[in-house]
Amino acid sequence: MNILLIKQTSLGDVVHATAPLHSVRLAYPEASITVLTSTTAADVFRGNPDVDRLLTFDRYRVKFDWWRRPLWTAKHFLNTFGAVREHNYDIALDLQGSWKTVIFLWAARARRRYVKGRWWFAQRFHRPQLHAIAEMDGVLRLCGIEPRQHNPVLHALATDNQAIDERLDRLGVRGRRIAVFCPLTRWPTKNWPLSEFVDLVKKLPEDFFVIFTGTASEQALISEAVTRLAPTRAASFAGCLSLPEYFALVSIAQLVVTGDSLPMHVASAYNRPLVALFGPTDESRVAPRSEASVVVRADTDCHRCYRRSYCPRSCIGRITVAQVGQAIDEVLGAH
Repeated sequence: MNILLIKQTSLGDVVHATAPLHSVRLAYPEASITVLTSTTAADVFRGNPDVDRLLTFDRYRVKFDWWRRPLWTAKHFLNTFGAVREHNYDIALDLQGSWKTVIFLWAARARRRYVKGRWWFAQRFHRPQLHAIAEMDGVLRLCGIEPRQHNPVLHALATDNQAIDERLDRLGVRGRRIAVFCPLTRWPTKNWPLSEFVDLVKKLPEDFFVIFTGTASEQALISEAVTRLAPTRAASFAGCLSLPEYFALVSIAQLVVTGDSLPMHVASAYNRPLVALFGPTDESRVAPRSEASVVVRADTDCHRCYRRSYCPRSCIGRITVAQVGQAIDEVLGAH
């Protein structure tokens, strides 16, 4: 059995896709499974025993540079088409359903094609009101695969675990409980104020040491916020970790506090005590499914507007430190 599974973006959605991927592996333990993803998300699948062959498409370079480098773009498409068509597939699954993924589903040498969305040339499943993993599970059911994995599945490598251990040793915090705070997301409307994260650190028990994380572009902003805290209480790893190292850090955390973004899905995959802060997005569609998680909703009358850059209501800013502290007590008490 040869199976192709396509999921390119975004990182949180790709982490979600590891759940249906594992269901495919459980259904066909002897199959050869090929995964096509974006270059930025490839590390999500590296080291995953459910993947036999990993293909990548540089989706974001194509998106931003196609008009500057049309020849490179055309060549990259052709090379990816060639890699996809190198094998014949019994089943091809597109769990993304965007035009940049369905072109590869269409081009694949596949006996049967299944897609999330409304594309005419494949059997399709479209229920956007469902949780993201449930909607992908609907695609699996079309081809006779019963979903058996309902949480993401990630794998931290030994080298990444060692790198995190060494970082914590240099800070002198081994033996203390580690909390990971992930204050910034790609959408400003999903960001709880940094100042509130700083105040939250001061409310935690003294045996907690807080690691702030973020991207390289967020490094200066997060580092400045951390300077308001004693070095015995917190440090910033923003811009310092690879994606697999970030997975390794979260896998040992005794607490994760974050908005609706990649860190939330990673913490859910490892079933770490998690407080997820929600503003403009709908928790019924993307909330963590792990048992050790609590969702804090910004406002009961929030419209879940899905605005990315500006929300006139600033719903997430209405969450109080006291509310988050209560959620932390709840999730730690249950874990």
